[in-house]
Amino acid sequence: MEKFTLYVGLNDKDSKVQEISTVEAYKILENILLKHNVEGATIFEAVGIYKHEDKTFVTENTLRIELLFIEKETVKAIVDTIKIVLNQESVAVQYEVVNSDLW
Repeated sequence: MEKFTLYVGLNDKDSKVQEISTVEAYKILENILLKHNVEGATIFEAVGIYKHEDKTFVTENTLRIELLFIEKETVKAIVDTIKIVLNQESVAVQYEVVNSDLW
């Protein structure tokens, strides 16, 4: 099965600063996941660092979401919703084949 990890930076794509608190963003993401009938997810707080198009380095609060038991098409729909609701340029998505089961 595939495991998907989404990295959602919290800086607004237009203002380049965080406009929604981390706690509020967590609640928004939780609601998005529930609306897409996600069977299970884990959300972590992190700090993201990346080089922007203008060559400056950016540090931002980030929420990392791990998803199992989900179809790729559903993940794509979730990412599309996140980008609109949180005004994001992109969401980094990592996926890998893993062995996983519920015991």
